[in-house]
Amino acid sequence: MKKLLLVLLVVCLSGCTQTIQNDPLKNSQSIKQDDKQKVVEAGKKQLMDGIKQTMPEEIYQELTNKKVVYEIDDIITIGNDQNNPTLRLDFAYQNGQLVQFVNKEYGFLDTLPTRMTSEQQAKETAKTFAKVFLNQDVKLQKTTALSGYDTDQYITFKDENHHTYLVALNINVLLKYNENS
Repeated sequence: MKKLLLVLLVVCLSGCTQTIQNDPLKNSQSIKQDDKQKVVEAGKKQLMDGIKQTMPEEIYQELTNKKVVYEIDDIITIGNDQNNPTLRLDFAYQNGQLVQFVNKEYGFLDTLPTRMTSEQQAKETAKTFAKVFLNQDVKLQKTTALSGYDTDQYITFKDENHHTYLVALNINVLLKYNENS
């Protein structure tokens, strides 16, 4: 009987010790997961703040109301629907640096009120994008139109590093940014 109690006591103590030893690990993993989630949420908030600063209010409101965010590899996509978006912004990163931005031209942009803008206003839109998303003050000059965008509805700029910015003049929205690679 004493041997049985001793065995039970040893089993209980080793089990309790094991549980105590595992708890900090579980807590540590849980904390790490919480920290990672906080970083992800902060990144999403930072993107939305950037969108608010650089895009028309209608785009910001649509994404605020119907925001769907997902990440595949180094591309973060923000849209107004996962399956059939009419508004979708793709941010591609490399080593933590934005290398490409595409405002997919689905139907939502067609619903924006016409805001015919001048070359100077379009340049300011591109500069604001560079300041907010790239943390850079850039000097821009008009350059050869991007393929497929060679009409008077669009203007293409190039900065001193040969990165390109495409702005839709009829709605004053940056549609594309490409880092020179």
